[in-house]
Amino acid sequence: MEKVEKVEPPTKAALKPKHKQVKVKAEPPPKKRKKWLKEVASSSDSESSPDQQSEEERVPVGRVLNTRAMKEMFRSYIEMLVSTALDPDMIQALEDTSDELYLPPMRKIDGIVNEHKKKVLKKISLSSSFQEAIHTFPQLNSEPGEPSTRMKPGGEAYNRKTLNKLKKNVAKPQEFKVDAEKSLFYTLYHSLHHYKYHTFLRCKQETNAIEEQNDDLGQEEVVQQCMRNQPWLEKLFDSFIDLITQAQNKCA
Repeated sequence: MEKVEKVEPPTKAALKPKHKQVKVKAEPPPKKRKKWLKEVASSSDSESSPDQQSEEERVPVGRVLNTRAMKEMFRSYIEMLVSTALDPDMIQALEDTSDELYLPPMRKIDGIVNEHKKKVLKKISLSSSFQEAIHTFPQLNSEPGEPSTRMKPGGEAYNRKTLNKLKKNVAKPQEFKVDAEKSLFYTLYHSLHHYKYHTFLRCKQETNAIEEQNDDLGQEEVVQQCMRNQPWLEKLFDSFIDLITQAQNKCA
Protein backbone atom coordinates (compact mmCIF):
# COMPACT_ATOMS: atom_id res chain seq x y z
CA MET A 1 0.00 0.00 0.00
CA GLU A 2 1.39 3.37 -1.07
CA LYS A 3 2.04 5.97 1.55
CA VAL A 4 -0.03 9.12 1.06
CA GLU A 5 1.75 12.31 1.96
CA LYS A 6 -0.28 14.74 3.99
CA VAL A 7 -0.50 18.17 2.38
CA GLU A 8 -0.06 20.92 4.92
CA PRO A 9 -2.35 23.97 4.54
CA PRO A 10 -0.54 27.20 3.67
CA THR A 11 0.50 29.31 6.58
CA LYS A 12 -1.15 32.64 7.24
CA ALA A 13 2.02 34.46 6.25
CA ALA A 14 1.85 32.88 2.81
CA LEU A 15 -1.69 34.00 2.19
CA LYS A 16 -2.00 36.99 -0.11
CA PRO A 17 -3.30 39.90 1.89
CA LYS A 18 -6.53 41.50 0.75
CA HIS A 19 -6.24 45.12 -0.28
CA LYS A 20 -8.99 47.38 0.93
CA GLN A 21 -10.54 49.25 -1.98
CA VAL A 22 -10.34 52.99 -1.63
CA LYS A 23 -13.59 54.74 -2.42
CA VAL A 24 -13.32 57.79 -4.61
CA LYS A 25 -15.65 60.61 -3.74
CA ALA A 26 -18.03 61.16 -6.61
CA GLU A 27 -19.02 64.46 -8.10
CA PRO A 28 -22.36 65.85 -6.91
CA PRO A 29 -25.12 64.27 -9.01
CA PRO A 30 -27.27 66.61 -11.10
CA LYS A 31 -30.30 66.24 -8.83
CA LYS A 32 -28.27 67.54 -5.89
CA ARG A 33 -26.74 70.40 -7.87
CA LYS A 34 -29.07 73.00 -6.41
CA LYS A 35 -28.08 72.19 -2.83
CA TRP A 36 -24.42 71.88 -3.78
CA LEU A 37 -24.30 75.26 -5.50
CA LYS A 38 -25.92 76.83 -2.45
CA GLU A 39 -23.17 75.37 -0.28
CA VAL A 40 -20.47 76.53 -2.71
CA ALA A 41 -21.81 80.08 -2.59
CA SER A 42 -21.13 80.34 1.14
CA SER A 43 -18.06 78.09 1.35
CA SER A 44 -15.56 80.95 1.31
CA ASP A 45 -17.19 82.46 4.40
CA SER A 46 -17.83 79.29 6.40
CA GLU A 47 -14.59 77.41 5.79
CA SER A 48 -11.97 80.11 6.27
CA SER A 49 -10.61 81.39 9.54
CA PRO A 50 -9.16 84.89 10.03
CA ASP A 51 -5.65 83.43 9.72
CA GLN A 52 -6.54 81.74 6.45
CA GLN A 53 -8.07 84.93 5.09
CA SER A 54 -4.96 86.96 5.88
CA GLU A 55 -2.89 84.31 4.13
CA GLU A 56 -5.12 84.45 1.05
CA GLU A 57 -4.66 88.20 0.86
CA ARG A 58 -1.00 87.55 0.07
CA VAL A 59 -1.92 85.19 -2.77
CA PRO A 60 -2.62 86.69 -6.23
CA VAL A 61 -6.36 87.16 -6.63
CA GLY A 62 -6.35 85.20 -9.88
CA ARG A 63 -5.20 82.09 -8.04
CA VAL A 64 -7.75 82.59 -5.26
CA LEU A 65 -10.65 82.85 -7.71
CA ASN A 66 -9.41 80.33 -10.26
CA THR A 67 -10.79 77.32 -8.40
CA ARG A 68 -13.14 74.50 -9.32
CA ALA A 69 -15.88 75.86 -7.04
CA MET A 70 -15.59 79.36 -8.51
CA LYS A 71 -15.65 78.03 -12.07
CA GLU A 72 -18.81 76.05 -11.33
CA MET A 73 -20.40 79.11 -9.76
CA PHE A 74 -19.39 81.28 -12.73
CA ARG A 75 -20.84 78.67 -15.09
CA SER A 76 -24.22 79.00 -13.36
CA TYR A 77 -23.88 82.79 -13.58
CA ILE A 78 -23.38 82.57 -17.35
CA GLU A 79 -26.22 80.08 -17.70
CA MET A 80 -28.47 82.61 -15.99
CA LEU A 81 -27.33 85.40 -18.34
CA VAL A 82 -27.82 83.18 -21.39
CA SER A 83 -31.35 82.42 -20.21
CA THR A 84 -31.92 86.14 -19.67
CA ALA A 85 -30.75 86.84 -23.22
CA LEU A 86 -33.55 84.55 -24.41
CA ASP A 87 -36.15 85.66 -21.86
CA PRO A 88 -36.07 89.34 -20.76
CA ASP A 89 -38.18 88.53 -17.69
CA MET A 90 -35.78 85.88 -16.40
CA ILE A 91 -34.02 87.80 -13.60
CA GLN A 92 -37.24 89.30 -12.28
CA ALA A 93 -38.81 85.84 -12.22
CA LEU A 94 -35.85 84.48 -10.25
CA GLU A 95 -36.20 87.28 -7.72
CA ASP A 96 -39.96 86.78 -7.42
CA THR A 97 -39.58 83.06 -6.71
CA SER A 98 -36.46 83.39 -4.49
CA ASP A 99 -34.69 80.93 -6.79
CA GLU A 100 -32.01 78.86 -5.04
CA LEU A 101 -30.16 77.67 -8.16
CA TYR A 102 -29.19 80.88 -9.95
CA LEU A 103 -29.56 83.67 -7.38
CA PRO A 104 -26.71 82.60 -5.02
CA PRO A 105 -24.08 82.42 -7.82
CA MET A 106 -25.36 85.68 -9.30
CA ARG A 107 -25.12 87.49 -5.97
CA LYS A 108 -21.68 86.02 -5.28
CA ILE A 109 -20.21 87.15 -8.62
CA ASP A 110 -21.93 90.54 -8.37
CA GLY A 111 -20.54 90.89 -4.86
CA ILE A 112 -16.96 90.21 -5.96
CA VAL A 113 -17.24 92.78 -8.75
CA ASN A 114 -18.81 95.42 -6.48
CA GLU A 115 -16.16 94.87 -3.81
CA HIS A 116 -13.39 95.69 -6.29
CA LYS A 117 -15.37 98.58 -7.75
CA LYS A 118 -15.42 100.18 -4.30
CA LYS A 119 -11.64 99.81 -4.05
CA VAL A 120 -11.16 101.56 -7.40
CA LEU A 121 -13.59 104.32 -6.39
CA LYS A 122 -11.27 105.26 -3.53
CA LYS A 123 -8.57 106.08 -6.10
CA ILE A 124 -10.60 108.62 -8.08
CA SER A 125 -12.67 111.74 -7.57
CA LEU A 126 -16.13 111.71 -9.14
CA SER A 127 -18.55 114.58 -9.30
CA SER A 128 -22.19 113.62 -8.88
CA SER A 129 -22.93 114.38 -12.54
CA PHE A 130 -19.97 112.35 -13.82
CA GLN A 131 -20.78 109.42 -11.55
CA GLU A 132 -24.40 109.42 -12.68
CA ALA A 133 -23.30 109.47 -16.32
CA ILE A 134 -20.82 106.63 -15.79
CA HIS A 135 -23.45 104.57 -13.99
CA THR A 136 -26.11 105.19 -16.63
CA PHE A 137 -24.28 104.58 -19.91
CA PRO A 138 -22.48 101.30 -20.76
CA GLN A 139 -19.88 102.85 -23.05
CA LEU A 140 -17.05 105.21 -22.19
CA ASN A 141 -15.10 106.94 -24.93
CA SER A 142 -11.81 108.55 -23.98
CA GLU A 143 -9.50 110.95 -25.78
CA PRO A 144 -6.03 110.95 -24.20
CA GLY A 145 -4.31 114.26 -23.66
CA GLU A 146 -2.03 116.20 -21.32
CA PRO A 147 -2.63 117.08 -18.58
CA SER A 148 -6.26 115.97 -18.95
CA THR A 149 -8.05 113.11 -20.68
CA ARG A 150 -11.48 113.76 -22.14
CA MET A 151 -14.12 111.17 -21.38
CA LYS A 152 -17.65 110.89 -22.68
CA PRO A 153 -20.09 108.15 -21.63
CA GLY A 154 -22.35 106.76 -24.34
CA GLY A 155 -24.46 103.86 -25.50
CA GLU A 156 -28.05 103.01 -24.60
CA ALA A 157 -29.14 103.22 -20.98
CA TYR A 158 -30.53 100.05 -19.40
CA ASN A 159 -32.17 98.74 -16.25
CA ARG A 160 -29.40 97.53 -13.93
CA LYS A 161 -31.61 94.89 -12.35
CA THR A 162 -33.28 93.29 -15.37
CA LEU A 163 -30.61 94.28 -17.96
CA ASN A 164 -33.39 95.42 -20.30
CA LYS A 165 -32.98 98.66 -22.23
CA LEU A 166 -34.80 101.62 -20.76
CA LYS A 167 -37.94 102.64 -22.60
CA LYS A 168 -37.79 106.24 -21.42
CA ASN A 169 -35.52 108.77 -23.06
CA VAL A 170 -32.35 109.66 -21.19
CA ALA A 171 -30.53 112.94 -21.75
CA LYS A 172 -27.24 112.56 -23.59
CA PRO A 173 -24.25 112.89 -21.27
CA GLN A 174 -21.75 115.69 -21.47
CA GLU A 175 -18.00 115.37 -21.85
CA PHE A 176 -15.82 115.28 -18.74
CA LYS A 177 -12.14 115.97 -18.15
CA VAL A 178 -10.06 113.86 -15.77
CA ASP A 179 -6.43 113.77 -14.72
CA ALA A 180 -4.55 111.88 -17.43
CA GLU A 181 -2.62 109.87 -14.84
CA LYS A 182 -5.89 108.68 -13.31
CA SER A 183 -7.73 107.93 -16.56
CA LEU A 184 -7.18 104.16 -16.32
CA PHE A 185 -8.90 104.12 -12.92
CA TYR A 186 -12.00 105.75 -14.42
CA THR A 187 -12.05 103.25 -17.27
CA LEU A 188 -11.61 100.38 -14.84
CA TYR A 189 -14.37 101.68 -12.57
CA HIS A 190 -16.71 101.91 -15.56
CA SER A 191 -15.85 98.36 -16.70
CA LEU A 192 -16.54 96.95 -13.24
CA HIS A 193 -19.82 98.83 -12.89
CA HIS A 194 -21.12 97.52 -16.23
CA TYR A 195 -19.45 94.09 -16.11
CA LYS A 196 -22.72 92.20 -15.78
CA TYR A 197 -24.33 94.03 -18.69
CA HIS A 198 -21.26 93.70 -20.91
CA THR A 199 -21.18 89.95 -20.21
CA PHE A 200 -24.91 89.73 -20.87
CA LEU A 201 -24.34 91.31 -24.30
CA ARG A 202 -21.72 88.67 -25.08
CA CYS A 203 -24.24 85.99 -24.13
CA LYS A 204 -26.85 87.70 -26.30
CA GLN A 205 -24.43 87.69 -29.21
CA GLU A 206 -23.85 83.95 -28.76
CA THR A 207 -27.55 83.07 -28.58
CA ASN A 208 -28.27 85.19 -31.66
CA ALA A 209 -25.57 83.36 -33.61
CA ILE A 210 -27.02 79.96 -32.63
CA GLU A 211 -30.57 81.00 -33.51
CA GLU A 212 -29.46 82.33 -36.89
CA GLN A 213 -27.98 78.93 -37.73
CA ASN A 214 -31.10 77.06 -36.63
CA ASP A 215 -34.25 79.05 -35.94
CA ASP A 216 -36.19 75.88 -35.04
CA LEU A 217 -34.35 75.42 -31.74
CA GLY A 218 -36.25 76.04 -28.52
CA GLN A 219 -34.85 78.15 -25.70
CA GLU A 220 -33.65 75.13 -23.74
CA GLU A 221 -31.72 73.76 -26.72
CA VAL A 222 -30.08 77.14 -27.30
CA VAL A 223 -29.02 77.33 -23.65
CA GLN A 224 -27.59 73.81 -23.82
CA GLN A 225 -25.58 74.62 -26.94
CA CYS A 226 -24.10 77.69 -25.25
CA MET A 227 -23.17 75.73 -22.14
CA ARG A 228 -21.53 72.99 -24.22
CA ASN A 229 -19.23 75.54 -25.84
CA GLN A 230 -16.32 75.08 -23.44
CA PRO A 231 -13.84 77.42 -25.22
CA TRP A 232 -16.44 80.21 -25.12
CA LEU A 233 -17.11 79.63 -21.41
CA GLU A 234 -13.40 79.61 -20.62
CA LYS A 235 -12.91 82.86 -22.51
CA LEU A 236 -15.65 84.51 -20.45
CA PHE A 237 -14.14 83.20 -17.22
CA ASP A 238 -10.67 84.42 -18.20
CA SER A 239 -12.09 87.89 -18.90
CA PHE A 240 -13.66 87.92 -15.44
CA ILE A 241 -10.41 86.89 -13.75
CA ASP A 242 -8.42 89.44 -15.77
CA LEU A 243 -10.74 92.29 -14.79
CA ILE A 244 -10.68 91.43 -11.09
CA THR A 245 -6.91 90.92 -11.15
CA GLN A 246 -6.41 94.27 -12.85
CA ALA A 247 -8.50 96.00 -10.18
CA GLN A 248 -6.61 94.19 -7.43
CA ASN A 249 -3.22 95.16 -8.85
CA LYS A 250 -4.17 98.79 -9.44
CA CYS A 251 -5.43 99.18 -5.89
CA ALA A 252 -2.59 97.29 -4.20
